[in-house]
Amino acid sequence: MIQYIDIHAVLQASVSGVYADLVTRPTGRVVRERIEQAIAGREQTDEVTVARMDFTGVGCIDYSCADEIVAKLLRDRPAVLVLSGITDGHREAIEPVLSGHGLAALSERPDGTLEVLGAAEAAAALLDELVARRFAARTPGGSYALTLA
Repeated sequence: MIQYIDIHAVLQASVSGVYADLVTRPTGRVVRERIEQAIAGREQTDEVTVARMDFTGVGCIDYSCADEIVAKLLRDRPAVLVLSGITDGHREAIEPVLSGHGLAALSERPDGTLEVLGAAEAAAALLDELVARRFAARTPGGSYALTLA
């Protein structure tokens, strides 16, 4: 099972006022803590947490929030993060943070295929793990796609 997390909704519930941007480390920390609460139930099992984090509606994310949310979630627990709704601007902040920590996440394209973000070695291991757990499979075009909703 893949857990769905609407990042924009978490951001709205985490900070006062209408806020669409993930900027500043304190904002990232509050959002990450809410996400950790949402996925806490999954950690009671031996399964790796797989979370689809939808960034639709998030205006921008800075490096500190990318580190606080995405990288710290990956560093602190066995998890697979599938990022959807990310823009080129989101990618510009997230990818170097992941690479700098030797971590990887997946980006789900609008057509459902997966793209790896972050360190190459971690990305290859991540895809191998997803295929082994039957969470993803190779598509006829040679890329990968999730097999579970």
